[in-house]
Amino acid sequence: MGGILPLFLCVWVACCLTVACGAPVASAEEVEWTKAWQIIEKENPGLKALREAVRSAAAGMKGQAADQRVTSAVTATGSKAEGTEESTSVGLGLKYSMSLLGREKDVLRAEEFRYEKTLLGFSDARLSLYRQAATAYWSAAAGDVALAAAEEEVRRREAFLRDARLRFEQGLVPELDVIRAESALAEARHSLAAKRSLREGFEAMLKGLAGWKEISPAENVFERVELPKRTGPPNYGDIIVEHPSVLQQEAEIRRLEAILDAAGKGKSPILSLSATRNLYRGGSVSMSQPDDEWYGQATLEIPLTDGNKTKWAVEEARAGVELARADLSKVKASLMETLYTAWEDYVSAKEGYEAARKRFELVGREREIALLRYREGLTDQLDVLDAQVRYAESLADLVESKKEVLVTDAALRAAEGRVPGGVSD
Repeated sequence: MGGILPLFLCVWVACCLTVACGAPVASAEEVEWTKAWQIIEKENPGLKALREAVRSAAAGMKGQAADQRVTSAVTATGSKAEGTEESTSVGLGLKYSMSLLGREKDVLRAEEFRYEKTLLGFSDARLSLYRQAATAYWSAAAGDVALAAAEEEVRRREAFLRDARLRFEQGLVPELDVIRAESALAEARHSLAAKRSLREGFEAMLKGLAGWKEISPAENVFERVELPKRTGPPNYGDIIVEHPSVLQQEAEIRRLEAILDAAGKGKSPILSLSATRNLYRGGSVSMSQPDDEWYGQATLEIPLTDGNKTKWAVEEARAGVELARADLSKVKASLMETLYTAWEDYVSAKEGYEAARKRFELVGREREIALLRYREGLTDQLDVLDAQVRYAESLADLVESKKEVLVTDAALRAAEGRVPGGVSD
């Protein structure tokens, strides 16, 4: 213990000195949206778990296929009489059993459809992740712009406060103008703090989706990105047929149908074939077994009764099929609703952006005129503050509306199944 405490103190002092000296802190990697999506797709914990589920389903399918192959084993037997070894034998055996009605093939089909369903489930989860990632990325990128605008607004109002104090000292304006400028500055600083907190929240969400990998939007990416251009609504009919969520449910129906077929063959006759080759014989066993190197045996088992186990297995499987078919209708209805909503949200976002852009242009000119009139002494401070507030609000609306266009476009792409590298892109 006497050696650990001094070591701890040395490490603590070194950390304090490092912080005090302003040592560089590792910053997040700034990436474009395409690169960010590639990182999230690779590192997301949820997708990693689903990849393991896919591998598990593949292993189950291969394991079921192995049940239909010939198995082999080496067997050794020995018998003793009154403590003395009487006879020994060693042989190589081959065995194969099958249902005469093909039950094994139905079970294998069920495993194949389970694997297909798991693959489609992965694709469906990937679409959902794309929508979440786009929301986090573009919200963080818009937060950068909003944060820079808020910082600039604070600087403007600081300068405005200095001007008001100077004019008050010169007797050109009443003290009320200084108080108003101070209030406006406090409001701008509060808005800056709120925007910083919101932006950090979206960046934390982005990192969480990427498995806490240190990434953030590239510099000026929000200003450089071009808004998507769409000429018409989605092709609802084709999407309903090809979307992973629908295909996943259809695979589940086929899986349950295969289980139903297998359940109906529960009492089918079973034929077992075996062949044995003698490798070594000694003692009395050498006289009891034939001289041929290989000898075979066939066994036919015809079940008579199983206590109604097959009957209830069939009933359970049939109910599962009917439930899955009902769920397919629900999945299609939900997807159609999601598509309609995503399209309407996108159209609304585009219209909102155009309105916000025109308002920003008008308010920008209004602010310039108000500042010019104020410098010329033709208006008072209230007009300038009002113009400045409207300008800050319209800029925030413009940034938010552009973000909404990007986010709703990503949601629409996910609803259509058109994620980059995905099912139908």
